[in-house]
Amino acid sequence: MPSSGPPSRLVVDANPILAALLGGQARRVFFETSVREFAVPEIVLSEVREHVPRLAKKVGTMSAFLEHALDLLPLRRYPARAYRGTMVEARRRIGSRDLDDIDVLALALRLQAPLWSNDRDFTGTGVEQLATPDVLRLFFGPSPRPG
Repeated sequence: MPSSGPPSRLVVDANPILAALLGGQARRVFFETSVREFAVPEIVLSEVREHVPRLAKKVGTMSAFLEHALDLLPLRRYPARAYRGTMVEARRRIGSRDLDDIDVLALALRLQAPLWSNDRDFTGTGVEQLATPDVLRLFFGPSPRPG
C-alpha cells in the first residue's frame, strides 16, 4: 500500500468495474473517494462489455441497464496509442502470465499510477497494485470486525 496516502489517480482493471456493476463495494470507490481519475484502457471496457449480457442474466436485469451503469462510472478511457511506448516493457513484465493484462500494465507504467486490480498476475511487475480491500482501507479506514 502507498506510504504517501490515498492516490489521486488509479489505473483500473476489469474486475473492479465488473464488481461495481454487480453492486459490490468497488462502487463506493468510484463515487465516494477523492480519486480524480480512474484511468482505463479502451480494450478493458470492450472486455467488460462482452461480460454484460451474462452479468445481466446473473442478476436478473436487462443488459441495457448494466450498459447504462457502465457509462455512468467515472472512467477516463485511454486508447492504445496513449500508452504505445510502454507496451514492449509491459509485455516483457507480464506477457508470459496473461496477454490480456498487457494493456492495463502498459497504461499503469505510462501514467506511473497504482493499479487497482484483484488479479494476482500483476504481482511482481514493478507497479503498485491495490486490491479492492486495500483501496477501501485507504479511503474508508479499517472495516469493523463482525461480531
